[in-house]
Amino acid sequence: MERSFGKDWQKHFQEINLSPFAAASIGQVHEAILVDGRRVALKVQYHGISNSIDSDLDNMKMMINLLGVFPRGLYLDELIRVTRHELHWETDYEREASYQARYGKAISVSPEKFYAPKVVPHLSSGQILCSEFVDGVEIDTLVGESQEVRNRVATLMLELTFRELFEWKLMQPDPNPANYLYNKAEKRLYLLDFGAGRDFENEFLDNYINIIHGAVMSDRKKIMDYSLASKFLTGEENREMSEAHHTGVMIVGEPFREPGLFDFHSAGFSERCIKLLPALSQHRLTPPPEEVYSMSKKVVGTYLMCIKLRAQVPAYDIFQQTYTNW
Repeated sequence: MERSFGKDWQKHFQEINLSPFAAASIGQVHEAILVDGRRVALKVQYHGISNSIDSDLDNMKMMINLLGVFPRGLYLDELIRVTRHELHWETDYEREASYQARYGKAISVSPEKFYAPKVVPHLSSGQILCSEFVDGVEIDTLVGESQEVRNRVATLMLELTFRELFEWKLMQPDPNPANYLYNKAEKRLYLLDFGAGRDFENEFLDNYINIIHGAVMSDRKKIMDYSLASKFLTGEENREMSEAHHTGVMIVGEPFREPGLFDFHSAGFSERCIKLLPALSQHRLTPPPEEVYSMSKKVVGTYLMCIKLRAQVPAYDIFQQTYTNW
């Protein structure tokens, strides 16, 4: 705090709780009250954490190579390169503040559904992020709530994922349940932690939505053509890899295929996807586009949350509206 705001930094606060109410790998969060009475969350980065990212990843890569446990088809070098970028992004709180503000503006078109806390700029820096405090419960704690509540939260999560990509072209890709708070009284989703936020280009999004549409329409040619265009595939894959890719895409598109409510819990996604891993890890000829690493985390995380909540979601309607608007 002294490095960022000087020795008299305490003048900005009425009160600070020195015990953090949340902590993660790169920082911890304290509740505080500003001199003007605003309640805020003060995220403070652990000193020197950003300097350890490169050496930690290099050491991890060395150990994995020595042990020989990473399948060739998962492209370790590319995975570590993307991870390195994202971790450096997450330690840059000025970047995060910028994305948080942009994201808050984007989702303000649906204030009854989504909300991102406002940043307090004069108390934020590269290692400190001061934001409006919001109240809610972490979404993975709602498994004992009514079917109506669970359906509402899962529907918001799935709608959010599609609108991030195909309306705002701006995604918060970290699926950690702690990054999503649900306010039961307002029936609204509060969104937190924009450190890994990223933008998406039209060309990538157009290819991706058409891959999904191919799955919805059970159109194998459309799936494979747009998979080639987006560089998911090279065109030289063997039959086993092509079949695994096609099957995986069809699984992803399954919730959007039929009108009505889709029951994620009974779909058996996890079991079917696990069966594809050997072929995908052994026969893939090219790493997926860089954007896929971030996007897949969010999509998979959203599906898993829908499964955990045993939710029934109008997935068909969400996709049809998204595709029509696109």
